[in-house]
Amino acid sequence: MAERKLKAWVAAGLIDAAAADRIRAWEAQHSRPVALWAVVGLAALSIGLGIVSLVAANWAAIPGETRLALHGALMVGLGAALWALPAQGGDAARRWAEVGIFVFAALGLGFIGHLGQVYQTSSPTWMAIGLWLTLFAPLLLGGGQGWLCAALLAGGCIALPWMRFGDPALGFSGGQAGPGVIRGAIECALPVGLTPLSALMSGGSARGGFWLRLGQIGFAYAIAAVSLFVIASGLGDWAHGHDPLGNVDTALVAVAGVLGLAGLALWQADRSVQGTAGAAVFAMLALAMLAADRLGGHGLAMGLLFMVLWAGLAGAALHARARWAFQMAVAAVALRLIILAFEEAGGLLASGAGLILGGVLVLGVAWSALRILRQFAPARGIA
Repeated sequence: MAERKLKAWVAAGLIDAAAADRIRAWEAQHSRPVALWAVVGLAALSIGLGIVSLVAANWAAIPGETRLALHGALMVGLGAALWALPAQGGDAARRWAEVGIFVFAALGLGFIGHLGQVYQTSSPTWMAIGLWLTLFAPLLLGGGQGWLCAALLAGGCIALPWMRFGDPALGFSGGQAGPGVIRGAIECALPVGLTPLSALMSGGSARGGFWLRLGQIGFAYAIAAVSLFVIASGLGDWAHGHDPLGNVDTALVAVAGVLGLAGLALWQADRSVQGTAGAAVFAMLALAMLAADRLGGHGLAMGLLFMVLWAGLAGAALHARARWAFQMAVAAVALRLIILAFEEAGGLLASGAGLILGGVLVLGVAWSALRILRQFAPARGIA
């Protein structure tokens, strides 16, 4: 607690001197030696980097089978330690379980890559990711406790379809969009299903934190992907020049359908205010995909579409009383408005008067955004 803050609160009459003394005493009793922990952390980092450096320097000298055996033994030991953890432990046990499962799954991913390196397999990377998900997704879904496992699982679910989509035999081949692009686009959209899945599983679950984080990642993935698609569509009609058969149009309509189905599933699984707002967001994302496909190549139209989309997201966040989401959406609209103004100004910015007008515009937009945030943002403490 900053001494300056305490003195300011006492001077403002928010607390009395006795309360300030009790706060100081409590903070002194519960303070953490940050400097000491920083030194310990640096020492641990130095030791870890040294070990990694030694192993890397002698990697080729260690027989591949020996490396695999050591890797496997490490996983067996960690698995035994996880098995020995109490099933109904407290917060400490849950934290250790989260870290242990994350490390175990990460070691499993490394083991698959290590196996391919030793035996010189030529399979594409997405096959290794798919094998890892098949083996370890049940563990992460069944035992994950929070952010670490949720991020690892969601990362694998997102990476797998995009790696498959990047395979020339499955998607774009020779610059042309074959029929495989439709299937690939649908696969890339499927991770948004993590959000309704989390809403379905989180009710009454002791691992509600894990399901909440998993759903948030799927939700953020959907918003980020559609927003980037809208931005890319404003740079040019990138799809239709290589799409004489209309496969890209069909793929984008299919993606919009997946987003719409995800919103419907979320609404069915969660009829709360937050669930309804999330379903509305999925519907807006689906409509934005279709609009961007039709208006691709028109920079001004795409800029306006981006702002309309994020204004809708701000409205949904306000309805759900999500303060941080509302603030982010308002900031995104303000930033895109500034960028759009500079894009349309063109050569006007080459003059001094244009620069002055640009600066005034930035200040005006920033001031308006700040006023909106102060007047409409939900109160602190509301998710």
